[in-house]
Amino acid sequence: MKQETILRKMIPDDYDSILDLVINTWDYRSWVPNNLVAPMADFFLSDLLLESDDVFVAQIGDDIVGIVASGLVDQTNIQKISTRKNISSLEKILRITEPDSIFLKYIQTLEINEFFLEKSQKNYDAGLNLLIVKEEFKGLGIGGLLYNHFYNYLKQHQAENFYLFTDNSSDYQYYEHKGLSRVAEKKYYWEPGNNDTLEIYYLYEGTLNLSD
Repeated sequence: MKQETILRKMIPDDYDSILDLVINTWDYRSWVPNNLVAPMADFFLSDLLLESDDVFVAQIGDDIVGIVASGLVDQTNIQKISTRKNISSLEKILRITEPDSIFLKYIQTLEINEFFLEKSQKNYDAGLNLLIVKEEFKGLGIGGLLYNHFYNYLKQHQAENFYLFTDNSSDYQYYEHKGLSRVAEKKYYWEPGNNDTLEIYYLYEGTLNLSD
């Protein structure tokens, strides 16, 4: 018998399962030193959750098979500046203390995201911070359930537009299928001069029809 997919709010006990989902989705073990896999995934996940005020998981049986996290943008200008300064300062510290570290390179990709938002000069109402479906459960409509929850959450709060960051190693075509527009992109070489390490980062934006 086909098991029902349940959408519910994330609880603290879900964290480890979601962390494993992050590690497997972005294949951390293939590009991050073993001793840094969990800490870097922790940093990534906790950073996104701190920016989110609505976090729901999809569960089938005892298995968490997806997550969507979003946040309404209500930062003051001082908070926005502080966020950029925080990332910039961390990048400068790592350049001095760990100039060849994979973590420094990750922080540099976060700077790309901040650059996108600053360059866009737009005031977005919300951000789609995370949307993951477990690989073996893709194609079952779970991504659509999670995305629809996110969309309805924004409508409830009268959000007219939103943004998200993604890259060419992710399923960015999914967002284009949903009608989002790519408004910025930037190349990043994890190893300078090595084309095999090229990754392209994107900023997408979407709008909502509040009259529906």
